[in-house]
Amino acid sequence: MENQEQPIHFNLFGMNFPIYKKLMIKLIMMVWIGLLLLLLVSTYFFGYEMTSADLPGGAISGVLLAYLISLLIK
Repeated sequence: MENQEQPIHFNLFGMNFPIYKKLMIKLIMMVWIGLLLLLLVSTYFFGYEMTSADLPGGAISGVLLAYLISLLIK
């Protein structure tokens, strides 16, 4: 029998959202590393200049993307 992690649920606007804590932490780190590599490639090869919104926007979008991936996995 496989040991399944029990999700933590939160309600937002009357909808119930599950969070799988261990999976989310792993996915957030993977997505943030991917976004960091994307930023490094775009600055080095394409001459992109960072703005003040890149780091906080990347952190927020990384968490949201990791949550979407966790929903698609489960």
